[in-house]
Formats: sequence, structure tokens, C-alpha cells
Amino acid sequence: MKLIERNHIATGSPVDALDLADHLRVELAEASNAMRYASAAADEIEQHAALALLAQEIVALSTSWPGAVLSLPIGPVDAGEVPTVEQIELDGSATAITTGWTLQHGRFPTITFETEPVGPIRVTYTAGYGADETALPRDLSLAILDQAIRLYDKRGDMDNSPGLAPSTARICARYRRVRMAA
Repeated sequence: MKLIERNHIATGSPVDALDLADHLRVELAEASNAMRYASAAADEIEQHAALALLAQEIVALSTSWPGAVLSLPIGPVDAGEVPTVEQIELDGSATAITTGWTLQHGRFPTITFETEPVGPIRVTYTAGYGADETALPRDLSLAILDQAIRLYDKRGDMDNSPGLAPSTARICARYRRVRMAA
């Protein structure tokens, strides 16, 4: 399934400014300027682990069918979420599919169809842990802080790209989907 777009819904920050100031060892006033590093760190983690940290609307499109089970590209999906599932017609119009499928919620969400769909399917849903940093698992909050300090310390370094901090990479590995080759 191909990710088409992410639209941020949550307006909160991925980390608390006081926690960021403490982690960066700067004054609170300086941390507000450094918050962009925390946002960039959160974006890197989301891309690396196929996560939505804070609430986002996800639009995804599937054009190929490995069977009647469709893995959604970004998680987690809350148990109360009801996605919009649409069949894309040949003329480009969309027809809602309201029955004949079930959503498996959680970190690796899937949609299971009663019969295998024919043609492209677009799924629009909300993913993420919540509206602000208080909803994030503690290890992901630490990963954001560790990545933010790496970006902050390496700012302006033209010779080396910062990459993921080792601690951030280890934490992200816990959240990444493992795929088995056929």
C-alpha cells in the first residue's frame, strides 16, 4: 500500500519544552528556539519507523492485491477509528465501500475484505498516539529527545549527515514492521 499523504491533526508538540531544555542542557528560553529540532527529530522517527506519533490523517492507495488483507502503511490506529474505504473507478471517481471489510486496529493496522477487491482502493484514516506529548510512549519521547540533541549538536555540520542517534535507532527498531519475503 502506498502512502499518498499525511495531514497533521494534532497541534501539540512532540516533546515538552522543559524536557527538551533539560536534555539539551540549555535554558528554557533557548529550548523554545530549539523546538524545531525536536519537530525534525519526530519527523525522522515517523519516516524511519512508519509511525504517526501525534494524530494525523493518513491517505493511502493500493493498486495491487496480495490477497484479501490490506496492510495500512502507518500506525498505530486507535480502536475507535472508522476509516473511509473507497474503490477508485476507471474514470477516477471514488465509490465508498461501507461493508464487506473489517479493520484490525493497533500498531500494524490491516483491513480484511470478505472478497478480494478489484482495482485500486483508497483508505483515509486517523493514526497516531494522541494530541500531544503526554500520549506518546516514554521510549518514543526519549528517542525524540536523543535525536533532537543529535540534530542540535550537529547543526551546521556540512561534512557529516547526522543520521539517527544509536539510541533512537534501537528504539525505532522496536516499532518497525518486519516483512517476510515470499
